[in-house]
Amino acid sequence: MTTKNNNVGVKPDIFITGVMKGGTTILHDYICTHPKIAAGKQKEIHYFSLFYAKGSKWYEDHFSKVPDNCRAVDASPTYFDTTNTAQIPRLINAYSPDPRVIVITRDPVIRAISQFIHLKVTTAAPALKDVDIDDFFAQDFNDAYRQSTTLGYYLNLVLGFSLYTRKFLTYRQEFEKHQLLVLDNDELRQTPEHVMEKVFTFLDVDYVHSDMFGVEKFSNGSALNKISLDSYNKLAEFLYPDYKRYCHQAGIPYREAKYDDEQKASIG
Repeated sequence: MTTKNNNVGVKPDIFITGVMKGGTTILHDYICTHPKIAAGKQKEIHYFSLFYAKGSKWYEDHFSKVPDNCRAVDASPTYFDTTNTAQIPRLINAYSPDPRVIVITRDPVIRAISQFIHLKVTTAAPALKDVDIDDFFAQDFNDAYRQSTTLGYYLNLVLGFSLYTRKFLTYRQEFEKHQLLVLDNDELRQTPEHVMEKVFTFLDVDYVHSDMFGVEKFSNGSALNKISLDSYNKLAEFLYPDYKRYCHQAGIPYREAKYDDEQKASIG
């Protein structure tokens, strides 16, 4: 499946489109342990979502160091998170003769909490500086949809990235069954070798074990944290109905993160 384009670079045919704070980084790193698969100059390129106007030469230059006998992988969460129409999946499908697309998602409540912590750590927005997690999620969700305030903008972003069904159905309509694989973050963490066997089979390469499989990696905001029961209930009521529909459509087990009054929410 490896394709070289005008000596610029190997054209990627493996695309990780999972959600932000959903495990795309660890999945990307696991996949790139395979001797026949290589990463580009950076993990997230966001070509089809944010930088398409820069052109294919700019994109393929990110893979100029990939050996000719290797396939290349692009892992950009915005390919899924910002899918409001069929444009992004269609661009991916048109770019590669037979692309393989992996969607990895995570419990939406835990994902939303993790993204808020990530925003607190990485964003210099004054609106977030003195807002704690319960105050953030105490905002009116309907007002957030209108994005009439800066906090409302960020809340709308966090909630929108935790709604998966419509985005997934858009991808499923654009790709053949053999081109699309859905993974669950919890399954990857709990049984990494089993999941990677499934991934490599999907990618039509032999399974190659790595000692990296199962090694925990943490990014900004991935730690135990505390939210109130009210915040948990509000998020659960808003997000889990969509998540249940998504799991049914995607064919993955539906589970809800249970609120533990002693430990509160487990975030990772």
